Amino acid sequence: MRKSTLFSAVAVLVATTVCAAGAFAVETGTAAVAPQPAVTAPITKEQATDMALKAHPGKVIKAYEDTKKGKKTWEVKIQGDDGKKWEIYYEITTGLLVAEEGK
Repeated sequence: MRKSTLFSAVAVLVATTVCAAGAFAVETGTAAVAPQPAVTAPITKEQATDMALKAHPGKVIKAYEDTKKGKKTWEVKIQGDDGKKWEIYYEITTGLLVAEEGK
């Protein structure tokens, strides 16, 4: 068998295997590609404040834009009902918790 014919046969075999694997994944309900994190919209200062109060009930002292761990965040300062002063940081672009510090 010539090299070009062998190469073509291998290419067809690989393509068939890849297509069949993709079809199998769809039929069984499993993803052929690893799931990606959901893209979320930026959060407002009010949303950050609400999330912080749910995590640490109390009185909001201050909420403002800041940077924490290299990320643009909302920093929410709370005088907690637990007697602690809390600083909670939420990433503005995703709403994910970056850090929280209780003193």
